[in-house]
Amino acid sequence: TLKWHSRSVHSVAFSPDSTRLASASSDNMVKVWDASSGECPQTLSIGKPLQRISFDISGTYLHTDIGTIEICVPLGSSPLLSHSEPQSPQCHGLALSADRVWIIYNSENLMWLPSEYRPSCSAMSGNIVSIGVGTGRVWICKVELSTS
Repeated sequence: TLKWHSRSVHSVAFSPDSTRLASASSDNMVKVWDASSGECPQTLSIGKPLQRISFDISGTYLHTDIGTIEICVPLGSSPLLSHSEPQSPQCHGLALSADRVWIIYNSENLMWLPSEYRPSCSAMSGNIVSIGVGTGRVWICKVELSTS
């Protein structure tokens, strides 16, 4: 039994090779566990509860409600790192800031969201952000980044 979240857990996911387990809780944390030892070498302070998480095929990223987050836990990591201090997530590609005020790209602010466009739920796919808002509307934003 893994007991280090302080509130209810909303989502869990195994890495593709089943060596790690990620858990997301209403304590606004994501924990990455070694599935065989139960050690927790990485804790991410997300700033909001996540309702869904899944590993990408390589096991290096977590797909979440707010975007793709990089996992920095080497396999066979030291038990001394267990239950480490929470880290800020490093987002890969498009994502939402923890306070849901910005669309970000690689953890850098890209587009500020006016209050009427701030999400109650969201999804990312490639360069498209979809946001559901409290008014019952869903809006879709396609982001085209300049390569220069």
